[in-house]
Formats: sequence, C-alpha cells, structure tokens
Amino acid sequence: MKQFLAVKPDEIPFYDLYGESFLKLSADFVHLEDIRARSAGLGWEISPHRHGKLFQLICVFDDEWTVQRDDEKLTLQGDWVVTLPPGVVHGFTFAPDTNGYVLSVNADVVNALRSDSAIADFTGAVWSSQAIEFQDKHQSERFVAYLHMLAGEMRSNDPGATVSIHMLLKLLFVLVARQQNTARNLAGTSGRDSRVLLGFRELIDKHYQQHMNVNDYASKLYISVSTLSRICQQHLNTTPKKLIHQRLVNEAKRRLIYTRQSLDEIADTLGFKDTGYFCRFFKQAEGTTAGEFRRRSEL
Repeated sequence: MKQFLAVKPDEIPFYDLYGESFLKLSADFVHLEDIRARSAGLGWEISPHRHGKLFQLICVFDDEWTVQRDDEKLTLQGDWVVTLPPGVVHGFTFAPDTNGYVLSVNADVVNALRSDSAIADFTGAVWSSQAIEFQDKHQSERFVAYLHMLAGEMRSNDPGATVSIHMLLKLLFVLVARQQNTARNLAGTSGRDSRVLLGFRELIDKHYQQHMNVNDYASKLYISVSTLSRICQQHLNTTPKKLIHQRLVNEAKRRLIYTRQSLDEIADTLGFKDTGYFCRFFKQAEGTTAGEFRRRSEL
C-alpha cells in the first residue's frame, strides 16, 4: 500500500465536501457517497483538510487504509468506522477499489437529533474523533444495510422522507455506539456520566480559547468540581484540567503543522496573554519547544 503523503499548505483547507469550498449547506444537509466516487479520480488519496460545519462518518469494509487525524496516523484493516466532528484535520489513503462510504451531515442536524433524550446518549459516540472496529460481521452488514436504506430515502420524494432519514441516522448512531461499547472502555460508563463527558468535551471545544478554569466548566455543567473530576478520572483516567490543556495543545499542533502562522500569531489565536506563556505551556505539555515540534513535522 502506498505511503500517505503529508501536505504543507499555508492554511489547511476548509471544505464543505472535499474539494468543494462553496456549497451552500442547508440546515438539513445530508450527503452519502461511495468512497470510489471521489477517491478513484484522485489516486485513492485524500489530502489533509477539515470541515467547518460537517460531521462525517467514514466506513471501510474488508480493506486496508491509512487515516490521518490531526498529528496522528492510523493504519486500519478489516471493518472500521471513523468519526470526524467539525474542525478535525483529516486525510486518507485508500487501497484501489476500496469498499466503503462517506456520510456527511450538517452538524446542526446532529445537534437537533440529540434534542431527543432517547438518542442523546448514543450521539456521544459519534461526536468525538475516533476509530471504531466492527467486532461482529453481522453488525457491519447491518450498518451497510442502514446506509443503503438511507440512500434510498435521500433519492425519494415521498412524504416523510426527511423523517425517515433522521430515523436512519439515529439507527446508525446507535450502531456506532454499540460498537464503541464493545471495543472500548466506555462500556462501563453510566448514562449520566456519558452525558457529562460529552457535555464537557463540547464546552471545551467551544471555550478553549477563553482559558476557562475547571470551576467554570463545572458550573456550566451544573455539577461540582469534585463530581467532574471523579467522572474524568474514573472513565478517562485523567483530570479535567489535563483535558482542557490537551485541547489547546491539539489546536497548537494543528497550526504548527498545517499553517505558516508565527508563534506570536498562534499564541494570540489560542488566547494566550503573550507568546512566552504559550511557549512555556507547549514545552511543559509536550517536552519540546513549539519551534522544534514544527521543524520535526517538516521532515
């Protein structure tokens, strides 16, 4: 399988769909395509990019592929689904004639679906960037069947098509959550704890540039600092403060790798009071300077 080629543009591209920057995304935008439809004409390689408003599910069956997410690279083989919330830098190298699909959904649709309390717990599995393996072939076959049904409803002009599309999206999210529960340690997380962790991550994504402290986040979640700390330690084996700092580190890495912003500009963008503070923060978190991290990533 050919090697993934990193791309170093001045700014990592933002697309609506890959290669299409000027689509007017409707509030109910849902798009489904076979991986061959876009990748075959590009040498089966999708360069690093990100989406401002789109949530995506990328699924591949019985094939090997390489996934780049921010500064992480994964080689997957078998039946996998990769979840990509808005803003995550991602790229792919597929084997020729890869069997799989790309589902793109306006983030507003996902948020609207979450207003249904019955589905809220399950959307947490798809609202963070992760790779999830289908452990059971029957489950991957069911997932494909739902996608085919979704494609049929998207082509339909029949009454109730939109309702059916939303119901099928819910079924897909439930199935992804089930695979997550099988494959990862969140299987023991209670429904309440899942909602707290999901809400915390979403608040971090929204406010990380404001450098809010743990008490601020706990207040917005209507829980105590001790409760938030217990949930993070129990289910993620880390502290709330480390999760907050990691979000800043991840965004700093994105900008160091994929942009030509100066350290002053990155520090300002990420809400640091001065560049020196940003540089000390980054070195403490990563054990290397921001400048050295950038130089290594260019090799």
